[in-house]
Amino acid sequence: MEISDFINQFLKIKEKDIEQKVWELWLVKLPQMTSDNYMSFDEMLDIVKNSDAKKIPQKNEVFIDQCFF
Repeated sequence: MEISDFINQFLKIKEKDIEQKVWELWLVKLPQMTSDNYMSFDEMLDIVKNSDAKKIPQKNEVFIDQCFF
């Protein structure tokens, strides 16, 4: 196995792990969401993937320090 193949596999596994953690977080937050603060799973995932900070901006500021790298 080439090192580039290994790195690509590792990055793909890390991406799937992040998606799973965001999904679990979204499921926990879903019952507390209202029409004013609703965020779709895809929106939350995009924020996490594109954010250097490890938090999801919302009205009630939820920090997810231990969920992501």
